[in-house]
Amino acid sequence: MTANIKRLVLFIVSVCILIFGISYIKYTKDIKNKKDTSSYLYYETLPEDKSKGDPLEFLDENYQMLPGFVSNLPLVVLEIDGDLPIYKKFTETGEIVFEDVNPWVNGKITLFDNADMENSVDDEPILVENMKIKKRGHTSLSFDKPQYYISLTDENGNDMKANIFGMGEDDAWILNGSMADKSMIRNYIAYRTASQIMEYAPRCRFCEVLIKKNDTYEYQGVYLMMEKIKQSDVRVNIDKCNTKNSYTSYLVRRDRFTNFDTMLETYGRLNEFDPGWIGVKYPSLSKQTEKNIKYIEQDFSKIEQVLYSEDEKVFKQYEKYIDISSFVDYFLINEFFGNYDAGEHSTYMYKNQGEALKIGPVWDFDQAMNNSVMDETDPLTLAMQEKTFFKQLCQDKKFVNLLKSRYASLRRRYLNDEYIFSMIDETTKYLNSAREREWYRWAADYYDSTYENPGNYYLSDYEFNGETVSRFNDDYDQEIYNIKVYLSKHGKNMQILLTQLNDQTTIVTGLKGNTTFFLFVIIALFLIPSILINRK
Repeated sequence: MTANIKRLVLFIVSVCILIFGISYIKYTKDIKNKKDTSSYLYYETLPEDKSKGDPLEFLDENYQMLPGFVSNLPLVVLEIDGDLPIYKKFTETGEIVFEDVNPWVNGKITLFDNADMENSVDDEPILVENMKIKKRGHTSLSFDKPQYYISLTDENGNDMKANIFGMGEDDAWILNGSMADKSMIRNYIAYRTASQIMEYAPRCRFCEVLIKKNDTYEYQGVYLMMEKIKQSDVRVNIDKCNTKNSYTSYLVRRDRFTNFDTMLETYGRLNEFDPGWIGVKYPSLSKQTEKNIKYIEQDFSKIEQVLYSEDEKVFKQYEKYIDISSFVDYFLINEFFGNYDAGEHSTYMYKNQGEALKIGPVWDFDQAMNNSVMDETDPLTLAMQEKTFFKQLCQDKKFVNLLKSRYASLRRRYLNDEYIFSMIDETTKYLNSAREREWYRWAADYYDSTYENPGNYYLSDYEFNGETVSRFNDDYDQEIYNIKVYLSKHGKNMQILLTQLNDQTTIVTGLKGNTTFFLFVIIALFLIPSILINRK
């Protein structure tokens, strides 16, 4: 072999080794060193409420606003052309829709949001638009304090987009004021934290809502004006559907059966791996065709076939089908906050054309942080590893190792006591006067411990050392303290619990599971050119 050929071989082998090494490092460190990719960050700080005087001074005994009412929060005024009907109910077996009831009522929405944080209905509004409005929710549909779904319209009743509180232009908005969460902050701190970590998390703004009837304003309480999860350039940014094609990008949700979405009969459901339903959120009903629904059903089923496979060789292919980093972050966000509805209910997933399936955005934390109606949430345990898809993924040592390394990284910045407690304190100071009005408005529910009010949210009692312990709480500061205690205990124990979870894995995939083999390959690749060059 000539010297030139030897040098060429050495060069080629060296380049191959370099490419292999870079790929290996990137492959194994991708999650750990992942940069924040959020398309939107919340305000760095919420300004403290500087209001002076009695927060209830300008509300009468019937919750009517009196002249002089001012709030440091933005104001949302709703004028509704009639009563909002109940159009569905839920039973243990499913959803019943009253087909003869139109859930939508026309109306008008007016927003006030001044730079000086002194907002009054006598000010110049920043937005006045027509709307359609209906009640929304599942369990919350029966609460005394309603939640609303708002669709902005033009004067002809057609959908119309507007930028509300700087969250981007869209026609679909949610007013979330869950009575389940007496603290009023659970959704906000979870979404704000997730926005720092995940590709996209729902944006929201605190506000106070008033219902205008004739010339009077009825106070409704503290709400979050929120984005509805949907396909959009400023929300779930996947490609638009082309009805001429059979294939399409899609957004789906795992949840209970509903008559308002197209429900899929996927591989997981047909073979009883998945107790829930997969509903199509995008393409929207107007853009759905028989071909693209069939495509989504088949494409999602293909992913399920891999994840549910008992054949280890088939299962190990899951990395080709799902975006692992999104699954890691989704697991950790929901586990950290103890949101154990996730994975089974309100679980969104989306897939852009030609890409892997991503899970998210995160959604619905009002029953998180030890606020489950049924039981106390033990901060010294994990639960997300038992949820659909994650039960399968957590068999794999590589996936659990990614959970461990990513959590260790997030724990140093976003998921530690200092960061979270600072955000909680900042938020409660911002809500100082508004939460007084909220608890005054809904006192009949927040101070009721009798379990006899059908429009309230009750936390079940539990047994401890043979004694029945009530979980009822009628003190706001205690509610905030309870949240902090849960997050602190759970956050400190998660690394240990993830290590224990790693010890229970039964499958090894990826490069980490073959370290010895690849080290042998690297050594061999170095030795071969050396042997060739020195060969006589």
